[in-house]
Amino acid sequence: MVYEFGKVLAEIDENLIRRDLTPSQRAKLGARRKAAYLEVHPETGNGKAPGAGRGKAPKNAKFAPSPSFVADTARAAGRSKRSVEMDVARAMALGADLDRVAGTSLDKGVELDTLAKMPQPAARRSR
Repeated sequence: MVYEFGKVLAEIDENLIRRDLTPSQRAKLGARRKAAYLEVHPETGNGKAPGAGRGKAPKNAKFAPSPSFVADTARAAGRSKRSVEMDVARAMALGADLDRVAGTSLDKGVELDTLAKMPQPAARRSR
């Protein structure tokens, strides 16, 4: 099972490296990668990565800890940690609405952020 999620991570990483992704596509891929990453590295979920927030592993660590999802994704995609955090936050806030805006004039970072702040879901439908 871990092998399958490892393949999914590799596939997503390959897609994230492409430079022609729209913000909605990056957000969806980021959310998919996070789910797969947490299956492979459950010890890193919700700030549980060793040294999370402190930038270092505990002194008694006997092996190199898995990096946090954000750090690993930023490294794999060649992007900043903040941009990875923003992509995943957009995907979590918008969910299936990302499919509705993909390829439209709303498929811009600032537009996705505005949509994410709108009350769910009636206000989004009227737009």
